This record gives sequence, structure tokens and C-alpha cells, in this order.
Amino acid sequence: MMEESFENLRVNIDSALQDFMSDQSLTIIDNEFFTYYYEQISNFLFSGGNILGKDLFRVSLSLELLHNASLIHDDIMDKAESRRGIKAFHCTFRDYATEMYSSKNTDVLNYGLSMGILGGDFAYNLAYKAIQEGKFTAETKLKAYQEFNEGFMSIVKGVILETDMMNKFEVTEKQYIEMNKRKTAALFEKSARIGAIFAGGTESQIESLGNYGKNTGIAFQIVDDVIGTFGDPAKTGKPVDSDIKEGKKTILLIKTIENSTEEQRKMLSKIVGNSSATQEEIEQVRLIMKETGAVDYAKKKAEELFKMSIDFLEKASPKLNAYYKKLLINISKMGVYREK
Repeated sequence: MMEESFENLRVNIDSALQDFMSDQSLTIIDNEFFTYYYEQISNFLFSGGNILGKDLFRVSLSLELLHNASLIHDDIMDKAESRRGIKAFHCTFRDYATEMYSSKNTDVLNYGLSMGILGGDFAYNLAYKAIQEGKFTAETKLKAYQEFNEGFMSIVKGVILETDMMNKFEVTEKQYIEMNKRKTAALFEKSARIGAIFAGGTESQIESLGNYGKNTGIAFQIVDDVIGTFGDPAKTGKPVDSDIKEGKKTILLIKTIENSTEEQRKMLSKIVGNSSATQEEIEQVRLIMKETGAVDYAKKKAEELFKMSIDFLEKASPKLNAYYKKLLINISKMGVYREK
């Protein structure tokens, strides 16, 4: 029953996204390059894993578009070649320029990066349009805009913190959680709060759902950290050595450094953040992560946060509908107990 509900939800959201993007494409039908650009935006949006009224599905796209805007920019910052098993957005345009303009001495790398930056900005702007086009009261839209703006600013601050943390060898768990709250968890929190606002929820329900989303988001990112290093690339569509090579301060790495011996720490300092690290060296880091108990710690932490998120659902007043509360619990389970 729940699987059928998830599938129906996915189909409705995909349908709303398809309609929305089709509407936008009509504004540039007279320009061949813009048509191609829209196609690439749509391809990126639909490469992920994506009955209420149609308007509610449309306004819900704002968070999906914000999420994808941040991913396009993240891939540029991470120098990623792929996302979700397909070519990263900026790489698509780098290769486009290589094919179309290489004979004109075009800086194809800069072309790809520029189009990627604009692509993220483009998706972000479409997110506002998704809210604007919903048939809700001006007061409701304004409240949603305020939450959306706070969410976007929080994500930017989170990325700023993460970028700075990449250059530090030792980072505390508290710093990691703070960064995570601002980055990944903010999207979960604001999705829940904005959904509650459009559904006419009480302040208690909005607050409870927001806290549910925040803790689910932190748990999701912790699991993502584990999958990013120990997952199956065939399932995730991403390499499993990039976090180590980039020196990304995941909770895995933080706990590994914290619990490592002096000899292990010396080895970690040489390998972590080294873009030229060999597969053998990457395997050494993975082994140390297991030996120090970092992997088990991360999984346990994610489970604790999952339970906290469920506790917040119980605090809503009036009580949440039992069916939809169960749906939210299962969404959290999917985020915590997953392989990709």
C-alpha cells in the first residue's frame, strides 16, 4: 500500500514537473540554443529520483528546483564529471563547446563552467516561479517565499562552511552537524514547513514537521557520507573515492581522525585531500575507518536522528493524520536504510 502511494506521488510530481518545464519552454521556442539549454535543464531534473490538487504539486516543485540548482553548482565546485549516473550539467556544455567551437579557440572549460553557473541560477529562478504560479492566497505565498528565502540562504551558508572545512584536517562533530543543518537538512526542513503552510497547517504542525524534516535531513546526509565511501558506484552513479580525495569532512572522516592512532593519523594526513591518491591508498583509509569504529558510529548516529525525527511528528497539535504520518515515517526510513 505504501509503495503504491510513493509511486503515485512520484508520478504526480514528475507530471507536474513535466508540465511546468513545458510551459517554460514555450517562452523560448524561437531560439534554437535556448531550446537546447532547456532540454539539458530538463534532462538533469528528470535524472533524479523524483491525490493532491495540481497547484500543490506545482508549488512543491520549488524545493526540487532549488535542490537541483544547488547540485549543479556543487558539481562545479567538486569538479565532478557525473551526477546520478549521467554527465554533470557543466560537463555537458564543456563537451558541447568542444564539438561546436573548438576550431574557434574557445576556452571550452570556462564555457562549461559558465553555463553551469547560469544553469544553477536558472533553476533557482524557476523555483520562485513555481510558487508564484500556484493558485493560493497572497498571504500564503508570502509565508512560503519567506521560508524559501531562509532555506536558500541557509544552504549557501552551509556550502561556505563546508568549503572552508575542506581545507582543515581536524573538524569537530559539532561543526559538521552545524554545517549539515545549514546545507542538506535545511532543504528537508523547509520542504516540510512549506508543505505544511500550503496545506493550511497550524503553527504547531508547521514547527513539528520542520523539526522532523531537519533531523531526517541530517540523518540522510550521514548515510550519504557512508554510501559516498562504501557504496556501490553501479547503484549510486558516483565514484566512491571522491570524498577521500577531496578531503571532504564527513562524519566518517571526523570520527576516524578522532579515534585513530598516531600512525594511522600520519597515514590519513598524507592520503586525505590528495587528488592523486591511488586505489590502494583509498582502501587503506576505508580500512582505518572500519578499525576506528567510525562506520558503526555513523550508522548508529543516523538511526538516533531517525528516531528523533519520528518523535517530533508526535508533537504536532492537532495530531497529524495517521495515514500521512506513516507515510512520512516511511520516507525517513527510505532515507536512512538505503544503498544509494
